[in-house]
Amino acid sequence: MTERLPEYSIRPATPADFPAIANVMNAVWPDQPLTVQGLEEEEKSAAASNLPLRRGRLLAELNAQVVGVAEYTQYAGMYHPQKFNVAVSVHPAFSGRGVGRALSAALHHALAPFNPISFTAGTQENHPRGLDFLARQGYAEVLRSFEMRLHVPSFDAPVWEGAGAMPPGYTLKTLAELGADDPQVQRRIYELWREVRLDVPRSDPATDVPLPDFARRFADNPYLWPSGYLIAVHDASGEYVATSELWTSDGTHLDTGLTGTRQAHRRHGLGLALKLAAIRIAAAHGYDELRTGNATNNRPMIALNERLGFRPELAWVYMQREFGAADGLHP
Repeated sequence: MTERLPEYSIRPATPADFPAIANVMNAVWPDQPLTVQGLEEEEKSAAASNLPLRRGRLLAELNAQVVGVAEYTQYAGMYHPQKFNVAVSVHPAFSGRGVGRALSAALHHALAPFNPISFTAGTQENHPRGLDFLARQGYAEVLRSFEMRLHVPSFDAPVWEGAGAMPPGYTLKTLAELGADDPQVQRRIYELWREVRLDVPRSDPATDVPLPDFARRFADNPYLWPSGYLIAVHDASGEYVATSELWTSDGTHLDTGLTGTRQAHRRHGLGLALKLAAIRIAAAHGYDELRTGNATNNRPMIALNERLGFRPELAWVYMQREFGAADGLHP
């Protein structure tokens, strides 16, 4: 006799469910800590966007316990009204019981009215069940990236002693020194960011982000660390020409945001100087670990991080499913 799978109730999530959502996500991805604060910050940022970003979550419950989470979102930096990033996460204690299939079907039903043309989803390379689940639904790989980590106390400081000085004609500044609340500083960082972000590999084409959306990173952001947000300033023009960002996290580590240099100021050693400065600042403040993400085809940045002692973790595999523009989504 075939075992009958339990029936799960599926409903939309509310902010009151954030603790339960964090519990599921931390069970699925224990090395990627998520807190209620992190969920609240995501919600606040999306709600304040000048773009009509759609996002939502569905929960699977069994006996009033949240056992799975489905979510969909749109990113301001890769915005298209009919493209969605989706994820289905099932608590490991309930995997293989049909929760993922039920949530996936509910997610398709919820998004069908928006006539999607693509879904993008990701999982780690050591999750064969997740990779197979996506492949069976028609997803194909579009991008592979991995996190690189540096154990700061193990950083070989003597090897780099005397290295990493700012090249002549440039000055290193932190956001704390420049003034995080200064609108002109924010605009100049925005102009730098708009240029260098175009070099970052991604699953969909980059789209422009309005200045007010970008500037919210400087306002009431619990993860902003002005002392670790580094800017290289061109002395002659005053232009902001390179950046490397350190952000606090829901764990005990620091996350590295965008690192990049304007095209006209490359090959002067600015990237290395900023990365070394970031490591030294992290060490001075007692942080043990830096994390950064790199697409596997971003060889220049990977090579730089490897020189500094960063080591790759498991790869994330991003897969995409396309739907006919005329036909829309067929669950």
